Amino acid sequence: MPTIDPKKYVSIQTGARLAGISRYYLREQIKKGRIPGIEIDGYYFALRSACEKFERDPIGRGRPRKADS
Repeated sequence: MPTIDPKKYVSIQTGARLAGISRYYLREQIKKGRIPGIEIDGYYFALRSACEKFERDPIGRGRPRKADS
């Protein structure tokens, strides 16, 4: 069983709080490989440094405005 360094990896709950996102979204990002992390017996752990510098994609709302001519 792999061991994790608690200084490098954090739980989903702590990682989500550091990144400012939900636990579900963080877990999905780990599964997609966008945030480095590991899974041990169904529990996910995220790399602390990646959570601290994570920036969510901007959400576009509606159609872009036309430039006034």
